[in-house]
Amino acid sequence: MQASLLEEIVTVPNPYPVVATVEYPDVWRLCTQARDLAWDPLSIDCSDLRDAELPPEVRKAGAEWWSLRAWMEHGATPYGAERLREAIFDHQPFEVKQHITNFIAEEFRHHEASFRIAQALDVYESTPRADYFKDIIPKFHNEEDEKAMSFFAGLSVNTLFEQLSGELLQARYENARFESIRKSCQLILRDEARHIQFGRIIMRRFFSELSSTEKQTIGAKVAKKLRGSLLNGVYAVVNLPADERARSGRNRALAAEYGLGATHPDEEMDIIRRGVNQIREDVGVYGVEIPHIPELDGAASPVH
Repeated sequence: MQASLLEEIVTVPNPYPVVATVEYPDVWRLCTQARDLAWDPLSIDCSDLRDAELPPEVRKAGAEWWSLRAWMEHGATPYGAERLREAIFDHQPFEVKQHITNFIAEEFRHHEASFRIAQALDVYESTPRADYFKDIIPKFHNEEDEKAMSFFAGLSVNTLFEQLSGELLQARYENARFESIRKSCQLILRDEARHIQFGRIIMRRFFSELSSTEKQTIGAKVAKKLRGSLLNGVYAVVNLPADERARSGRNRALAAEYGLGATHPDEEMDIIRRGVNQIREDVGVYGVEIPHIPELDGAASPVH
């Protein structure tokens, strides 16, 4: 055989043994709950949004906001696919693979619910308007940090952000004046609660086994991801360039003013700060420390 052909041979991981026993009953309970509580975004009637008397600029602001939410929900799916592949070839128990499969399906469900709200308000934007967002969104697909950690440590970082996302989504649910948006937020929050519970199971079962170096890495990765992408227009607008910060801030404020399931930029940082402090408390008992985050732990100027 020619050397060039040998070089092209790719080693396929061995899937065996394919584990079929349940090792973590508390994770399996989350899997059965996911089956029982599955929902269909098409069952949510968005006619209240289509029929609402809203100014055109409010419709556009709301559609942009819910398009952003749709992008973020979609951004979680390749992450889940990578973790599922790892779980399969690391021979993780059946319920761990099933939970990750459910996670992927649920994130697609949240994506669909979000783009359908955007369509009912105006037009779903499949690509961000701002070049800056086009640069930020792909950072979600950078696997460098996850691959530097052990399997369950990498999963734990994602579930910590699920907890933070839940805090923000709760505020957006409370802002919503339209039943279709309230129902969507409510159902997404119910799914997210299982994702958060999975993270707590991981912490209870595995954090005591992590080395001090890996615990330090988890804290550092949380701070890095929060500063590097999530404060750049995803969770808040604080780290956006001035012009895009002002534009995005105005649109979010407008969507919040009309009860379209958004949060005002001035409120977002307080919600995130409280959420991060709660996460610090939760992981601190396991010796994981999230380092200083200037945007949260220092003074941040409000958005006007």
